[in-house]
Amino acid sequence: MPIVDIPIVNYKPFYIQYGELTVAKDTKAEWGMVAKTNPYPLLPTPKDTYNNDWKDEDGDDEYTAHLHYKAFEMEVEFYMKAVDGTGTTAATDLYAKARAFFTAIKEGTFKVYDSYTKIGFQQVRYAGSDFGDNTFKERKGTARAMFKVKFKVNDPTTVMTMSQGAIVEAS
Repeated sequence: MPIVDIPIVNYKPFYIQYGELTVAKDTKAEWGMVAKTNPYPLLPTPKDTYNNDWKDEDGDDEYTAHLHYKAFEMEVEFYMKAVDGTGTTAATDLYAKARAFFTAIKEGTFKVYDSYTKIGFQQVRYAGSDFGDNTFKERKGTARAMFKVKFKVNDPTTVMTMSQGAIVEAS
């Protein structure tokens, strides 16, 4: 088993549900990617409201009957580890799992759910990654990588939850 199953007591998985899947995928179980940090904004930011600034009246005349909220980006930091396999190197196996993850999320939108914070979102898309400096190491048959994946959340208000293995809208 080239990708190492990193044993973490009480680990709370990070899930992604993409395409036509009816069940969410645990990033650790599916791609060997352990979610280290996953910061989210506490509350969404409202978009600018339509308003009139009547010069002969105080304040603004704002249209607030139905507010809309801005999309936001979040970065989830992941850790991966691999060991040399039969006929493969740790680096090759690590790269293959990372590519498989990218292939799954590179197009369209998907849902995410963090079981640690119990926060989930829909209408999420891949927005890039950051491998920084010195985040990949390979020594004596072992390779590891730490990197951030940036997600853009286009629906910041719908509350998503996990139900029977699927990420669904909370009722």
